[in-house]
Amino acid sequence: MRLKPLALLLVLTTLATTADAQRRRPARDGGGGQTPKTVQESIQSAEEKEAARTAELRTGWKDAKESHYKKQDKATRKRMRQNDRRRKRAAQGRAIPWWRRIFGKPNRYR
Repeated sequence: MRLKPLALLLVLTTLATTADAQRRRPARDGGGGQTPKTVQESIQSAEEKEAARTAELRTGWKDAKESHYKKQDKATRKRMRQNDRRRKRAAQGRAIPWWRRIFGKPNRYR
């Protein structure tokens, strides 16, 4: 067998596979949705997807939080509430620099 036809066949085979790799593939979402045709449809579709994702994350967070609290007994829940209140009270007004907190006008609502 000659080497030139074999080399040519090998080159043509590799070219065909790289061209095939560049071909557009169908979407993986099951083909249920249709590709938006205008910019407004595309923006609206993106906003809807983002809203659905945030809603799903929010409900998942809420369920996880409820599950976490159900696992605690009454004394633990009480201790957690007290520590949360202490943390909020201690952090209150900390965005203000220390010299303004000491020498500044007192805040009535603190």
